[in-house]
Amino acid sequence: MSFVLFALILFSGIVTASPSQVSLTDDAIRPPKRAITPELSAYAQKVMDEYQTPGLSIGVVHFDKGTGKVETEYGFWGNKTEDGAKATNETLFVIGSISKAFTASAVGILMDDFAQGRNVTPLPLNVLRFTWDTKIRDLLPEYWNFTDRWITEKANVKDILSHVSGFPSRLKFLPPAFELRERWMYNNQMFVLGGLIVETYSKQSLTSFVTSRIFKPLGMNDTSYDAAVEEESGCLSQSFARGNGTARRIPLWMGPSSEALLAAAGGIVSNTIDMNKWLAMLLNNVTTAHALVLGRALMPSLSMLGYGLGWMRYSAQGHEVIVHGGGLPGFLSEIGYFPDDGLGVVSFINQNALEVNTLVLNRIVTDVLGLREGANIVAPTPPTFRSSATTEQGNSPNFGQTPRPVGDHCGEQTPPLPLEAYAGTYSHPGYGSFTLCAPSTKTSTCKELFSNYTTVFPSQPAEYLHAAWPRVWFSHLRVKFHYSSQNRHAVYLDPLTLFPNGYGKDTSPFAFPSVLDIQYPAAFVEDGDGRIKGLALPNGFNDIEPISPILDDRLEESSFLYFEKLFE
Repeated sequence: MSFVLFALILFSGIVTASPSQVSLTDDAIRPPKRAITPELSAYAQKVMDEYQTPGLSIGVVHFDKGTGKVETEYGFWGNKTEDGAKATNETLFVIGSISKAFTASAVGILMDDFAQGRNVTPLPLNVLRFTWDTKIRDLLPEYWNFTDRWITEKANVKDILSHVSGFPSRLKFLPPAFELRERWMYNNQMFVLGGLIVETYSKQSLTSFVTSRIFKPLGMNDTSYDAAVEEESGCLSQSFARGNGTARRIPLWMGPSSEALLAAAGGIVSNTIDMNKWLAMLLNNVTTAHALVLGRALMPSLSMLGYGLGWMRYSAQGHEVIVHGGGLPGFLSEIGYFPDDGLGVVSFINQNALEVNTLVLNRIVTDVLGLREGANIVAPTPPTFRSSATTEQGNSPNFGQTPRPVGDHCGEQTPPLPLEAYAGTYSHPGYGSFTLCAPSTKTSTCKELFSNYTTVFPSQPAEYLHAAWPRVWFSHLRVKFHYSSQNRHAVYLDPLTLFPNGYGKDTSPFAFPSVLDIQYPAAFVEDGDGRIKGLALPNGFNDIEPISPILDDRLEESSFLYFEKLFE
């Protein structure tokens, strides 16, 4: 029997589908320390004010293994809409990558279906049993076939759902960044592949499978993959960007066209009532780490970090912690549970400020478990999210400071060639094409592009290269030259989304940076005649330590991504 199915069966006997609290009845059992207190409320409001966060919703679960009793708490503050409608424990949020654990659970349930003879389709003839060690090539031969023979033949289900496949994204068109299982590297597409396994061998969509086999048995009646539908109903919180002095509303990033892309990796919509039911099931301690994320402690209070099947796992001040975060533009979430302590917490906000969930949940955990104050317990920052690294005191480095304004250009350098030399169309077989415009470019597209930038950034110097490049996470790229002792054409690619006409009730122009506010190092590459022939990204669009240095003589071959400049 799969670990998920066992936990679902056990859970059905310890908590009902009702959102009401279930009280501990044994007088001999010491009741848990309350998490949602007036002091916590005051702290949560302070953090929200600091980070311009419109709405916050918290769920807490106390689970007593001796009696099987569950008690829940809820806290909610602020607004879910720009009109001032209040956030509650029923307010729905897009939970982002917290969805990955549901996809991994669906794969586990499907494995159990085969083990118990409940499968609706046969396995391939060369697959005797469907387990976490089953090879991907055997399950999906038409999708899993690469020039790297080791990855093609040896990668298994557990590998792809633990971010150690060796691949980043755009699998068909990229060589692996690392050997199989050599290094942990976050990859949303691997969970899309996990969803494809479920769909292939269950003969139904991933969303239908998860709904019927997880949501409904747990009584998660308000949880779905239908963000656009929930937005129309008014149950879903509106989404907001972090601005200069105020939050700005932004559109829902998850339309019907993106459901298939985002569902397995980050497409679930839920509230704290339903997520508390998920936490109560998880407190049966049903997961384990498979991959090493970081082989050293980020701080003395923490252990090394492990990852497996949609969960980060580590020890904090002697307490086992299992966590994961999630984010899409305008929404951030964090969930964590302490299996040995019978404590689970979940936090949703309707704005991109990574620090808010972390600060409030750390305060709750510290208070309830009686831990040393100020230590960062929930959501330690793995290498993928270094840009928002937290400190031993539990605060991010910029807590109490004004966020970096979009348009900041400190430390930039004058390019060695005229900007016109860099302008043009750049193409990659996996990532498509974008056209960099210089201020002097006379095409109508470039004129409109610079008009929009001037509207959003009226005081910003015009000495930039810009491109309109609509992606899932951003709409535009801005190219900033910077000093590099290794390459005179070194630049940063700064992704952002422009709103020259504002959005919602506020029609003043503004810009929204990428979710993690990351700038990607890159460099233009010259040919032998001093002409720009391409744009190289040593790390690709990944926030990791450099895979290769920015060196003039080897960028085209050694970089993780290389965009060739197209000439007419």
